Amino acid sequence: MCGRFAFYQEIEPLLDDLGAVDLTEPGFRARWNIPPTVPIHVVTESIDRDSGEVLRALRMARWGLLPPFAKDLSFSARTFNARRETLAEKPSFRGSLARYRAVVPMNGYYEWRRDAKGRRTKEPFFITPADGSLLYMAALISWWKGPGGHEGPAASADGAWLLSASIITRESRGELADIHDRTPLMLTREAVDRWLDPGMDRAADAQAFALEDANLIDDALLEVRPVGPEVGSVRHDGPDLIAPAGTAQGRIPLPPA
Repeated sequence: MCGRFAFYQEIEPLLDDLGAVDLTEPGFRARWNIPPTVPIHVVTESIDRDSGEVLRALRMARWGLLPPFAKDLSFSARTFNARRETLAEKPSFRGSLARYRAVVPMNGYYEWRRDAKGRRTKEPFFITPADGSLLYMAALISWWKGPGGHEGPAASADGAWLLSASIITRESRGELADIHDRTPLMLTREAVDRWLDPGMDRAADAQAFALEDANLIDDALLEVRPVGPEVGSVRHDGPDLIAPAGTAQGRIPLPPA
């Protein structure tokens, strides 16, 4: 699964690489301990109804997908991940599969080792490309109206809609499977363009794409690094969280919410 990650990439190189416009707020830049239900960066692609032009944009979305039938925001606490094997079957996700896809850029994600009985231990790892490059995670998005208006960086300009997202996962293999049985769907740079393409507008085609391992980066390109236990608390943030266990100093506690 993916329940905590870091995104501290400079925005301009990301926009240049993807050919995207920045529709985010500058207050949400470098973060090293991002949990579900908070605003995250997503890259979307859509066709303007009036001009017919394709717009690729970096936006903010609540992490935890809110399908149209969700009654309140609490629903997103259980939809921050979506299994690729059942995207077309699950009511929460199948409505987004054909038309509302995205990628979540990140520098790496955290995972806690599971014991023989599948229980989470206190041993966290940071999983990141060994060459320092950026990860693009396949995701689904949904514009949710819900009751009342919305505020914050994930809301539409008029506050009528809230953008939400879920990161897609797959079964783990090799070294990653030694830590957890699920891992995010990490797309190659070429696969990003195809995943975002609004021309892929059939759910069956998108489902088949998500199941094709040729669209994913090689796990051998990843570094699996043990890190300190401080990442287990969202009250901690800062670059020291991704340092190898036993070497970080001066971790940065966040003030009370």
